[in-house]
Amino acid sequence: MENRLFEYMNKRIAGGIVQTGSVIEAGPVITISRQTGCGASRIAWALCEELSKRKVSANAVQKWSFISREILQQSAEQLHLDPSALKHVINDKDRGIMDQIVEALSTHTHKSDQKILKTVHEVIRQFGINGNVVIIGRGGAGICKDIKHSLHIRIEAPEKWRITEIAKRFDFSIAYAADYVHKQDAERELLVQKLFGKNPVNSIYDVEFNRSRFTESELVESIIQLALIKGLIK
Repeated sequence: MENRLFEYMNKRIAGGIVQTGSVIEAGPVITISRQTGCGASRIAWALCEELSKRKVSANAVQKWSFISREILQQSAEQLHLDPSALKHVINDKDRGIMDQIVEALSTHTHKSDQKILKTVHEVIRQFGINGNVVIIGRGGAGICKDIKHSLHIRIEAPEKWRITEIAKRFDFSIAYAADYVHKQDAERELLVQKLFGKNPVNSIYDVEFNRSRFTESELVESIIQLALIKGLIK
């Protein structure tokens, strides 16, 4: 996956044209939008493990994977983006892929920022079209909303619950965890506004879950059932 992403980004930034394929035949793709502290990466990993045991439509079993920050980080490094802009991003374990690349591009000119941001947008969409992928981050639902074989999940939780989870996960104090959650939520809202000009309405998602009411395994099983209902898997 890393090589495919890098090649695509390299061609787009160089001005090349890449065939994106038919949206009607695209997918299947699942996007997960989440509030800070909901543990989307762990859910996506477990979800891909279960999805990889299932058939896609009438086809044979195919392996699923999820878009992670590491993939875009590696691509950014190979594209010779400023490594100092990536240094602190690499150590941040709870941020979405679009957050990573936008911050990494902060040292470039406005024109370069827009070109590479557009490329990342297209890369994520290409993965959605190619299918068998779970995309983490609010950008994914907006980018892949017109793909027929898609499922868009939103995971939220009460702020107090999320702060407690972050404190436990990273061994933060409650005060520090609260600051962390508030900062990340605000940055993600600004990011979506930068990508789409406004925050997405809830109707963009197929289903919303209250993370505090579900275990990870219960959420994974629920998403699997929804994927079955929508015909993404058999």
